Amino acid sequence: MKLLKRESWWIWLLTYLLGNGVSMFLLGYLLNVYEKDAWYTKWQYWAIGFLCFILPFFIMLNIFIIQITVNVAAKLGVSGKEYYLSPYVWILCLIIPIIGWILFAIMDLYLVIMIFVNLHAGNGEKYVKEGE
Repeated sequence: MKLLKRESWWIWLLTYLLGNGVSMFLLGYLLNVYEKDAWYTKWQYWAIGFLCFILPFFIMLNIFIIQITVNVAAKLGVSGKEYYLSPYVWILCLIIPIIGWILFAIMDLYLVIMIFVNLHAGNGEKYVKEGE
């Protein structure tokens, strides 16, 4: 896909800013980070989460967003994957009040910024199919 070329990094940044983060889902699709048998592919989990007073649904949605962002970052070669690929780091950041929450926001911001930096550096070009 030509959108993974180095020259197109600004398109991803623009769609991220204007689309409220939807570009991570599209970028995840182009980088093939979705797993066929993962928990997020089962509609039953989403239905149960929605029926349980909607709060679990939003928690699942946020976990899904973080998981896709982390997988996209790992696929593009963002440094520090031994830390941000571990779910324990994310859980620890959520459990510890104030300092952990600040670190959570910093880690999420770091991943998003470094994804765009790596797209600008041309790390997405190796996923462009020949002939496109």
